[in-house]
Amino acid sequence: MAMAGTEERVARAEEVLRGYGLSEAGWRQSPGGNLRELLRDLLEWCDATQHGFERALTAARAQHQTESPGADGDAMGSGGAGRAESA
Repeated sequence: MAMAGTEERVARAEEVLRGYGLSEAGWRQSPGGNLRELLRDLLEWCDATQHGFERALTAARAQHQTESPGADGDAMGSGGAGRAESA
């Protein structure tokens, strides 16, 4: 599988999150709320299938830092937490 570029990764994430936004509960939530629901579901999936969420998240952050121009290793960025809460 070829490595995905930033635009492709963003498009895939938006497609998944769009599904959450179209759900019965999701349409009432903010995009940040739907992101939290997706992450919660991924945590539950990892528990149920014995996949390490934290290990996968650490590896994804390292890959992001290596492959993304301007990535500083801080997924929150400057003010990222505020955006997630208010989004």
